[in-house]
Amino acid sequence: MSQLADLDSALAESAPLPRSNGELVFDEPWQGRALGMGVVALERADISLVEFSGFLADAVARHGYDPDEPAATAYYAAWLDALEACLASRGVSGVVG
Repeated sequence: MSQLADLDSALAESAPLPRSNGELVFDEPWQGRALGMGVVALERADISLVEFSGFLADAVARHGYDPDEPAATAYYAAWLDALEACLASRGVSGVVG
């Protein structure tokens, strides 16, 4: 299974990746980069996707809902917050910023 498929499966219940008609949604280029960077950073830090999914669910909840903000923008902003928190919890620094 690919890294993206593994990620998609791990996040399916707590904080699923944004999709439209089955395809991932990226409103801006930085969002796809954030996803890719996160997958690589988690793998290199040996952090499981299950562990990360908890950080992401918390970040999505903290971010809240703003009807004026595109869903993908809100999701990937929370994604970066979660990535930073998860890496920091493991003492990894200098990866996100």
